[in-house]
Amino acid sequence: MHFRSVVLASLLCTAPAFAQILPGDARVDGSFIQTVSNAWKMTGISPGGHRTDGGVWKDRIEVNETVIRRTQTDSGPEGTTTFITETDRRSMRPIRAEVTTPAGLHRVLTFEADHVHSSVTTAGKTQEKNIPLTQPVFDFNGGLFGLLVDGFPLKEGFSAAFPIFDPRSGVAWAHYTVIGRERVPSGKGKTTEAWTVEIQDPVRTARMLFSLTKEPPYIIRLQEIGEGVVWTFDMM
Repeated sequence: MHFRSVVLASLLCTAPAFAQILPGDARVDGSFIQTVSNAWKMTGISPGGHRTDGGVWKDRIEVNETVIRRTQTDSGPEGTTTFITETDRRSMRPIRAEVTTPAGLHRVLTFEADHVHSSVTTAGKTQEKNIPLTQPVFDFNGGLFGLLVDGFPLKEGFSAAFPIFDPRSGVAWAHYTVIGRERVPSGKGKTTEAWTVEIQDPVRTARMLFSLTKEPPYIIRLQEIGEGVVWTFDMM
């Protein structure tokens, strides 16, 4: 079967029962991740074929022996949003996630064993609260995104559910499926062989197709399908 047919079949079929990847699972390992920078051009395509220039998304990953620090800037027509995340390098357990938006919102999440401390500042006013956790979680939407799953097992046909932080309920279950490997565009006329991984995100109700490698720069390409628009992130 042609690779694209395999992808389509994966997206349309009813999901099977998934294994689970939990924080502390020995199969999770981010120790291979090294310091690197990357950038993607963002393009949106509506169902009618209209193309939208989404700007540039830049990524800087810095590591030491124990911590991955990831700084991302989303520079688009409405301004620049900055994500700064800190994660345990070996286990990929979240430590801290910070986001600043052009609308003036500044949010800091601090992850503890049984809760997440949330500090949100808007219009000069700060609200703080603790969001209880019924179990340990990973950080996905705080800014780790596909880099988190790159630290998971990547083997063709493997599927698993994993718990992620949801600011509304504390815990939500995302899942990922490793579709296979293919060569994808990787900037400046180049291509790279990468794992195509589908991720279902229940927090933002989005479906993502990441092209991931275990070598720098790790995230090669992304297609995000949500609210009728397909956003493509192509390496520059």
